[in-house]
Amino acid sequence: EYLEDEQFEFHPGVSYRHLMVWRGGCDTMACVPPHDITNQCVGDYLPTGEGADTLIHLMTQAQIVLKNQSYNLLREERGEVTANSIWLWGQGRAPEMPTLKERAGLDGAVISAVDLIKGIGIYAGLDVVEVEGATGYIDTNYRGKAEAALNALETGDFVYLHVEAPDEAAHAGNLEDKIRAIEDFDREIVGRILKGLEGESFRMLVLPDHPTPVARRTHTADPVPFVLYDSCREEAGPGAYSERAATATNVWFSSGASLFDVLVAAQGRS
Repeated sequence: EYLEDEQFEFHPGVSYRHLMVWRGGCDTMACVPPHDITNQCVGDYLPTGEGADTLIHLMTQAQIVLKNQSYNLLREERGEVTANSIWLWGQGRAPEMPTLKERAGLDGAVISAVDLIKGIGIYAGLDVVEVEGATGYIDTNYRGKAEAALNALETGDFVYLHVEAPDEAAHAGNLEDKIRAIEDFDREIVGRILKGLEGESFRMLVLPDHPTPVARRTHTADPVPFVLYDSCREEAGPGAYSERAATATNVWFSSGASLFDVLVAAQGRS
């Protein structure tokens, strides 16, 4: 409302995840993800490069606007942390990519609390399924997401179900919450979907999109463990789902796309 004009649009999302559109802008500047600089002085990590001055100006103007907002004044009176700035990062342009139907002959849906994942799903031609209570945190509606996935599979070929809670717990450095999030995911998502598809012919691929070690509180580029389950085949697995167990199998894929190709090929589609 205060900063928008013909060039800039602001779209609210969930929690701290929002979107700014810069029409006719550039995307070559260097911006630092906030989760990479936890507890550090942000002045050392402001955007740099072409267009950076514009972003810094917007961030400075936002501080002026937010300072006197009623909710911030109330939080300040209560001694709570205030929402006193915006942090612009993760820039990019609308991608050009084939839909899942074009690439693999699949129709399907995407389920997530994160707008980024929903956007990728839209570009892939997937239907976005909204789930009440999906927060992206430890309190998310796991059961609702699993039930939504099962419902989507009644009419579609494929569902991409994304859970953000373990990642958020790791960014917060909270080991207890990360363990709980993984256990909840195992029980309420994986377990519930396996039970719901009992007796059906299906495949399930389970994996994180990247590691977020609690000790580091940010993403790393290490390989991630995955499980590819086929209800129509009986094969011995590694006996556990962990980085150590996955490494011992000596099964590696150079990219998520190549792993997805195996998933699709196993369905007899390629």
